[in-house]
Amino acid sequence: MRLLDEKDYEPFRRLFEQAYKEYLQFLKRENPQQFLKEPQERRKVSRERFDFYCKTGSSFVAEEEGEVLGYVASQTVFFTHGVDRQIWIEYIVVHPEFRRRGIGLALLDKLKEYARRSGIDQIYTTMNPDNEASIKLHRKAGFSVRKWNVASYDAA
Repeated sequence: MRLLDEKDYEPFRRLFEQAYKEYLQFLKRENPQQFLKEPQERRKVSRERFDFYCKTGSSFVAEEEGEVLGYVASQTVFFTHGVDRQIWIEYIVVHPEFRRRGIGLALLDKLKEYARRSGIDQIYTTMNPDNEASIKLHRKAGFSVRKWNVASYDAA
C-alpha cells in the first residue's frame, strides 16, 4: 500500500472504466429503472480529477510487483454532517482478478490508519444499497452501513 502517484494515472483510469462498466451491467440486471437513468456514455476520469486525488494525501493504491491492483480515492471534507473533519471516499476499486484476497480491506485499513494519524473524526461514503460486495467489505472494515437516500440538484 502506498500513496497514489502521478505514474498511476493509466492503471487508475483503466480500473475506473472497468468498474463503471461492471456497475452498468449490475444495474441493467438488478435495477433496470436506475440503469435507464444512468448516463450510458463511457465515463472517464479526467487528468484534473486524478491529479486532485494525488494531492489529497489520502488516496492510496495497492501494488504488487509494480502492478496496481486497486485503489481508494478520497479527500478530506471540513464541517459537514456535524463533523469537523471527515474523509469522503469517492471510489474504492480492485481489479476483478484480485478481489476477495483482502486488497479492499487493506486499502480501507490504510485509510483508517491515515485518518487516525491525521486527526480525522470520521470516514464516510455512500454506496448502492444493492451492492452486497461493497456492503460486506465496509462492514468487515468496521463501518456502520445504513440505507441511504440522496438528494441532488444539477446547477449546470
